[in-house]
Amino acid sequence: NNARAHNMAEIIPFRAVLYNKSKVGDLNKVMAPPYDVISPKLQDELYARHQNNIVRLILSKIEPADSEGSDRYSRAAADLEKWLSEGILVRDDKPSIYYYKQTYTLKTGKTQTRKGFIALTRLVDFGKGIHPHEKTLSGPKADRLRLMQAADANMSCIFSLYSEPSLGINKTLDAAINGVSADIDVKDDDGIANSLWRVSDPAAVSAVTGALGDKSLFIADGHHRYDTALNYRNQMRDKNPYHTGNEPYNFVLMYFSNMDDEGMTIWPTHRVVHSLNDFNETSFIDRCADYFDIERFQFTEADEEAKRKAFLESLEKAGKETVAIGVKMRSTDAYSVLTLKNAGIMDKVFGDQIPDVFKALDVTVLHSLVLSRILGITQEAQEKQQNLVYVKSSEEAISAAGKDANQLAFLLNPTRIEQVKAVALAGFVMPQKSTYFYPKLLSGLVLNVQGNTEAVTVKV
Repeated sequence: NNARAHNMAEIIPFRAVLYNKSKVGDLNKVMAPPYDVISPKLQDELYARHQNNIVRLILSKIEPADSEGSDRYSRAAADLEKWLSEGILVRDDKPSIYYYKQTYTLKTGKTQTRKGFIALTRLVDFGKGIHPHEKTLSGPKADRLRLMQAADANMSCIFSLYSEPSLGINKTLDAAINGVSADIDVKDDDGIANSLWRVSDPAAVSAVTGALGDKSLFIADGHHRYDTALNYRNQMRDKNPYHTGNEPYNFVLMYFSNMDDEGMTIWPTHRVVHSLNDFNETSFIDRCADYFDIERFQFTEADEEAKRKAFLESLEKAGKETVAIGVKMRSTDAYSVLTLKNAGIMDKVFGDQIPDVFKALDVTVLHSLVLSRILGITQEAQEKQQNLVYVKSSEEAISAAGKDANQLAFLLNPTRIEQVKAVALAGFVMPQKSTYFYPKLLSGLVLNVQGNTEAVTVKV
């Protein structure tokens, strides 16, 4: 039984650090989106919005006079220290888990609520109960590690998914907050309502941590930060001759959400291809015709909008049945939907080079068959994004198709949650940029300030 327990997630309540409403006033003004989506312009706006905005901790500005030890990281650490001593940030008295609901409106006008909770989880190497869910781009983790080293804190949550079709955890949390008003209620810049409740009742907490204890976790967002927390733990462990495994650095701040809950939305990420030598539109379509049925939506200036609408509807409809990819090429007055001729094609072309669970994924078909095989963009070039740009909205992808050195845009349907689950359970990771879990988590709701003063209490 011990071996089994070793491979499962260990979730523990903690005393989070939260903003003190009576000191900062309007909590809306101190929140921010995740650090990796903050542009320099938004960074300036957040700085101006409030002197204690969380941006100063998660993405402090670089100053011209910066030098080693006196830089954005040391400033973030100093601000954290100062805000704690001034009572702008306050540590909770009781260990809690934090129930977090986000209510948002879909393009169709339907309102949905995604539910999840925030707690600490024991850091384990990937595969020991916590699984990455997609390949990360070869990018710098050094930045987040330097922030952790300077501040000894987790400023934002790693986003993880678990599967529980009975929805028992959410039911327990809903019962625990019944009739209680939220501790934090803020709207983000996209108009999404974010509400957070402390849940410290021991029975509710142990029901939730117990129910999650035998489940695997899949990281949806924050792979780099999880890796960074592992590196930090290893550094701290190596420096500590009295290491027990229960020091704060063995745990990381995480948000847990049920992939079986109806509030979960996944958006696609589209691809724009640029700067290919010898690209020829006619021969590209001819080669696609070997593998795909092609439906063309020819348009004139007068009916472009109607044809685009028909194209997007057709792409969505086809995607419910099979692999379907939308294409807009630079100089053609047409949109095309490529539909895989039959499921056996991927088998025929790739045999067992690609795991079966991947062969029905639109992103795999796009990357392996279209980008690699037909267009000749190598795996390495794809990872380095030499000929590829990733964009979020279909409008953006379509308009990019004719700009600069861009040659064509590929539009994708969202990956379905059951596909994410099947890939994860088969022990694989999704191809990079397969999924965009919407909405993003707001930064500034709760912090995990580790400090070396307080050992984490773990029930044995």
